Amino acid sequence: MSLPDPVASRAVLIGVTSYAHLDPLPSVANNLVGVRQLLTGPESWNLAAPEHCVSLLDPTSSVEVLDAVSKAAEEATDALLVYFAGHGLVSGQGSLHLGLPNTHLERLWDSVDYDQLRPLVHECRARRSVVVLDCCYGGTAMRGHMGQELSLADLTSIEGTYLLTASAATRTAMAPEDEHYTAFTAELLRAAVEGVPDEPEILDMGTVFTHVRRELIAKGRPVPQQWARDLGQHIALVRNRWSPAPGPEAEAYASALRAAVERAGADAARLPGDTAVVGRWLRGERAAPKKFVDSLPAHGVVLAESDLSRLHSLRRAAQRTAPDLADQLLYWQEEVELLRQELGRAADYSLTVGTELAEEQEQIRRLKTEVKVLREQVECLMSEEPARAAVAVEVAVGAARTAEARATRAGSPEAVTAEGAPAPAPAPPSGCGLGALAAVFVLGVLYVAVVWLFSLGSVSLTYDSGRKPASAGRVTSVVNAPEGPRYVWDVADSVESTFRPDGDDATDRLLGDLTVTVPRGCESRHIGWQVSVDGRRIGHGSLSGGLEHEVKIDRALSGTAGKVALEAWWDGGSGSCKSFGVVWNDPRLSKSFDFLAW
Repeated sequence: MSLPDPVASRAVLIGVTSYAHLDPLPSVANNLVGVRQLLTGPESWNLAAPEHCVSLLDPTSSVEVLDAVSKAAEEATDALLVYFAGHGLVSGQGSLHLGLPNTHLERLWDSVDYDQLRPLVHECRARRSVVVLDCCYGGTAMRGHMGQELSLADLTSIEGTYLLTASAATRTAMAPEDEHYTAFTAELLRAAVEGVPDEPEILDMGTVFTHVRRELIAKGRPVPQQWARDLGQHIALVRNRWSPAPGPEAEAYASALRAAVERAGADAARLPGDTAVVGRWLRGERAAPKKFVDSLPAHGVVLAESDLSRLHSLRRAAQRTAPDLADQLLYWQEEVELLRQELGRAADYSLTVGTELAEEQEQIRRLKTEVKVLREQVECLMSEEPARAAVAVEVAVGAARTAEARATRAGSPEAVTAEGAPAPAPAPPSGCGLGALAAVFVLGVLYVAVVWLFSLGSVSLTYDSGRKPASAGRVTSVVNAPEGPRYVWDVADSVESTFRPDGDDATDRLLGDLTVTVPRGCESRHIGWQVSVDGRRIGHGSLSGGLEHEVKIDRALSGTAGKVALEAWWDGGSGSCKSFGVVWNDPRLSKSFDFLAW
């Protein structure tokens, strides 16, 4: 809420003190002076230009009054105020007349018919308008209304206007002879000058009316009335001058503000905000809000970070302990905002911690599955070793028996040596034996050379992106050839991982064996797999009907591969079939060699 624009607002003040046929009202002249001082002052509408606030004391004709109101209504675009103090009379037809010096109770044509003034206010261009009637008239003015008590506000209401009257239609507004103002205007001006306790920075018409009504009732005087349409009661009238004695917190805050302004050598008149309001802040009558403190550097009051922080601490203490409820509300609004921010940060932290815990739990679950897969593979290998050892023993025993049989058939007694006898000297190798040894040696060298040649054209695949697998060691190749990696996944629904060659050697063939295992009871589930090279699918398939599946991958490529992607999925993921295992043994890119026929 803001006060009206003084340039675009107008006021017409009408007062009648002397009457030829009615009781005089000498205090009305003081009313006009007091109301004019209020409206032309900086704390109210600030209508300093004489033509913006026109006073008519004892006008002689209704034309003079209506012309003044008409002119003001044409010029005002923001706010219009019409004030009348004098006798008010009601005609036999129920219309209100504002008494002029020559008005007679029985001849109302020499008065201002309110029905003529009403359209001037109603049809004006101003966004908001106020009519204040401090009317004094006798009970006989209600003749012809069959005893019905009418509200003066009802008789004078104007659409879109706020109306404030001194009394009801059948009551006489008081004008005490020993008082400076009439009873109603006196309380109105007192509220403007002294302020209203525990009310906002700017007083609107509704707030002023409530205070004035309470004061008049307490003094046993006529009760005023109001009538408002389109929120007319919220039209701003004056700044609230009420200022309780500042507490120690407010004093400390105001003192720190003054010291900051003085140190900066800033002009208080140039500080942000209305000069009068800033003055109250610097005196500690009200607590300067946060926005004012934050704007000080832009107006020449440059503060160190520590000084600014101290000012805000003092401000919050002053607002928290302020007697003014509006200042306390600002404190609690800021407190709620700070708590909301703290809760937001706490929620973000909790979300982050929760996400990290979920990731850790998922990683632990994957590791457990991978360990389980490895354990099964180790058990499988351990079960195979005894069989291999038995085969070796059988081969050795067979070889020994063959040698013994050959010796027996030869019938040479020297073939069997008695225990403890010296062994015979070895016979010199024959030419046939030397040739056989040479052939075996050449074949061995040739085999190693071929393996070495193939190893030169082989490049392992290393993880690049997507779901990161767990490395389960390396696959041992033959005859000291390089060992390939082994990658393991525990898959709940699906997995996709991308690999890249671990080297720049030209390769044109993809090698590697896939091992897929499912939990017992999940043999009927279908598992799909796909291998792509640089976005082009080179192999795919579907597996089902067993606990373990082996897929040998050996695919020729049209050129050098950049990225190799492996995908796997299944129709499980629930119940006892929560996940399946995928192992990619020794994935690599190899060079194809073409040999000429011998």
